[in-house]
Amino acid sequence: MPDTNRGTALAVTSVRIEAHSNTAALCRVSNDRGRTIDAVFSPRADGFTPLEIQAAAVAVCIDASVRIAARKAEVGAIGELAVVVEATKAEDAPSRIGRFDITVRFTDPLDDEVKSRLVEAAEHICTISNTLRAGDTIIVGRHE
Repeated sequence: MPDTNRGTALAVTSVRIEAHSNTAALCRVSNDRGRTIDAVFSPRADGFTPLEIQAAAVAVCIDASVRIAARKAEVGAIGELAVVVEATKAEDAPSRIGRFDITVRFTDPLDDEVKSRLVEAAEHICTISNTLRAGDTIIVGRHE
């Protein structure tokens, strides 16, 4: 059940996502706040592929986590960040993403040691990277 505590952006403890499709080419994904994105299965179609959606989740989570780490370390407010995620499918079975290469670009003139500390802390704060590393259980098979 979705967390109804919307007081702060970081208070969400669960989410509910619905995917609706009429064809194999397009799936409309919505959340319980009425927002939608289009998931597609061709990189030539408008929308995001499932691979891109997962990479986007990692990128957004790392971005927010760097900011949390900076606040905790009392580094001060961080300016613009660019988080680039390259997700590469594994070559062996089963079909999955085998590697996420993540680059964090800071516009602020922080020294390399501070940047490294913030990125390392962010990796451990980020719910998405923690989930991917943990290999949590996914249960598919329930139907109505």
